[in-house]
Amino acid sequence: MFSGHAIGASAHFDRLDETTGLNHLVPTQAASVLPHTGGLSQGSAGNYRYDVDKPRARNLVSIGQAASKATGLTVANSYQTEVSVDLQTVEVVEKLRIGLVHLHMLSTFPIGGTDPVLTTDGNRIEEVWLGNVQAVIELDDEPLGACGTQAQLAAYYRNKDAGYRQEYAWRFATPAGAPEIAQHGAHYKCSVVRGIQLVGPEDAKQDMSVEGYTIVWKGFGKIILGEIHVKGTERHLTMARLAMGSNAGGTASAGDGKTNGATVP
Repeated sequence: MFSGHAIGASAHFDRLDETTGLNHLVPTQAASVLPHTGGLSQGSAGNYRYDVDKPRARNLVSIGQAASKATGLTVANSYQTEVSVDLQTVEVVEKLRIGLVHLHMLSTFPIGGTDPVLTTDGNRIEEVWLGNVQAVIELDDEPLGACGTQAQLAAYYRNKDAGYRQEYAWRFATPAGAPEIAQHGAHYKCSVVRGIQLVGPEDAKQDMSVEGYTIVWKGFGKIILGEIHVKGTERHLTMARLAMGSNAGGTASAGDGKTNGATVP
């Protein structure tokens, strides 16, 4: 039973300025969802805008081009589930602009095997602008390759030396130096982000801070980058997830994919 999806962009707004109780559901753009039988699912979108007039006229979301793909097939004595997203130019509430997003995951489960193997052709997020401040994001896909299962990710972190766990524990949502990866409910979390640098006018950067793989922007909210959730044999990667809470309240994502790697029963 194949399981996988890939989504270009999505958003939901429940508050604009002081007006609360709203329900602006922005239609998901470029969505691909696999049926349990596998096969191919593709989605695309282009030149999309979601505008509102009240409480004032503005654009909430705009997208240049987006394409997604999810495939599930049996090949070379293995079950393979692959998801990808390519997104060009997404803007949110006329403040945040992301020029390029590429997401890719390939889960391979050997027939008769016990564990899936997760690989990628590389993930990218570039030209991220917070107003007139650029966020330069350095990515490292190595932890993603350990996200075949929760047990794989736990072993990956455990086997790193103490210096790595002290320096990069934030990438695994774990206290610095902890010998074991932290569990968040039923999930482990990690990120393909290795570093974030904010480049721009000092006065504009006063309203921004970097907390691990999250940018906190006063007047906008939180921008969570390259986050992976792993539960059992499921892994879910979101290249940019927004938790907005200032003059616009709601959630959004750009570049979202999920795959599974197991057999049923």
